[in-house]
Amino acid sequence: MNNDIDLSLYLVTDSLMVPKTKTLAQIVDEAIQGGVTIVQLREKTAETGDFIALAKSLQQVTKKHNVPLLINDRIDVALAIDADGVHIGQDDMPLAQARKMLGDNKIIGVSVKTASEACDAIKGGADYLGIGTCFDTATKQVSGSDLRGPAGIREIWQTALDAEGVNKPVRAVTIGGVNEYNAVHVLQYTRAQKIDRPLDGIAVVSAIMAASNPKHATETLKRQIEFALSQSWIAKHRLLGKEIVERSEESVRHAVVNVFTRVRMPSNVRPLIQHITNAVVTNDSANACLALGGSPIMASSDIEQKDLAPAISSLLINIGTIDQAHVAGMRMAMREAQLYNTPIVLDPVAVGASGFRKDLVQELLRDFAVHVIKGNAGEIASLLGSDEVQMRGVDSVGAGFTDPVAAVSSLSRRHRCVVVMTGVVDYVSDGIATYAVHNGSRLQACITGSGCMVGTSVATFVQAVAHDDPLVGALAGVVAINLAAEHATSRSDVKGPGTFRQAFFDE
Repeated sequence: MNNDIDLSLYLVTDSLMVPKTKTLAQIVDEAIQGGVTIVQLREKTAETGDFIALAKSLQQVTKKHNVPLLINDRIDVALAIDADGVHIGQDDMPLAQARKMLGDNKIIGVSVKTASEACDAIKGGADYLGIGTCFDTATKQVSGSDLRGPAGIREIWQTALDAEGVNKPVRAVTIGGVNEYNAVHVLQYTRAQKIDRPLDGIAVVSAIMAASNPKHATETLKRQIEFALSQSWIAKHRLLGKEIVERSEESVRHAVVNVFTRVRMPSNVRPLIQHITNAVVTNDSANACLALGGSPIMASSDIEQKDLAPAISSLLINIGTIDQAHVAGMRMAMREAQLYNTPIVLDPVAVGASGFRKDLVQELLRDFAVHVIKGNAGEIASLLGSDEVQMRGVDSVGAGFTDPVAAVSSLSRRHRCVVVMTGVVDYVSDGIATYAVHNGSRLQACITGSGCMVGTSVATFVQAVAHDDPLVGALAGVVAINLAAEHATSRSDVKGPGTFRQAFFDE
């Protein structure tokens, strides 16, 4: 097999999704025009003669575009039409036998759902892995135990890359519920940690097969893949590798000042910062956003998220006062934000206080790409599964982490995002570099919502550099709110929390 074969956008067909007005060959042709790089014909119920006839009709299309055509399961059909290869599952013909029948020049892919299956397939000579199942899908019955999520896919991918006794490059795609909304999240989250290696692509079925316009749907997917692999901040920085941006103290200070300048420049259009936040701080968060240079919009209904999404500069999700209606709005807003690669800031308020909150945040981090997680020490501990720091309601209790740098950098690497941990000293990390911010005032802890306003500030500034250096954007947000607090505290008219709140907004 040619190891240079392009697996980036892998189409798996499903004839049941073909409308009466089109043929499968027409849909595949449109999809290839849109950017599909490899096609697998999957027909679970077709008779052999019908399968061969359909395969020949697709082969005419794929050969015209010089795109490989693979046959799912059926070695006999692949041999009958001289297909480019096959894709087999764990219950199909053994890999060794398939290789013996097809020869060394044909492509053989193997479906795997565990690390051991992945290692066996790679050592057995598979040309690529189809790692699944990422998310639930309507095209195949999948038990809950077989749903891996991006974290599970990453674990299998990392194990495959670490496998010993492999004499050729390991290649893989993931499949299962991947679409234009979550493609960037999947490709960033599944990036292997040790050698900073992304998957080679994504495999999709309904995202293209069920689309009203397959070419347009494919073009959108292609743009998302290219963004994830070359234009996102993780791809640019090679976050988990050696090639990262300069992090000297002087360069970071300069970068933070540049972010301040960009956001607060009078001639600039104010960034539109969407808040789905808690009822306690809605007014304060809106006023803080305005004072910092942003334009707040408090929109939590799921019904309007699709219309709002194109105009949003960044999205703040704060779970302080949560109910099912808010959850629906949050999920829809995050879904739409992903389509536009809009930065998302997640504030998991009191995540350790109840099972409902903990489950919700775990689901949000599984399903959606988050640029920044912002929380106090107790919330960060809960996300890490650590009992080193406890929570009482929304408050963090105790002295905090013995090694706060290790805590925030670990959570950052786990979720492929920047982490902000607030406290007497604030910590900001992208998993490689971590900064302690000592600015601030003791009076911040004396007013309701001061922590939530940090989330607003981070969302206001991070959008300016979200796809270049969100660490700097998050630092700018933390420093801005803390400097305002320092300046307010130093005023002669500030006597305590009440007068501090008013002066805080002025500053």
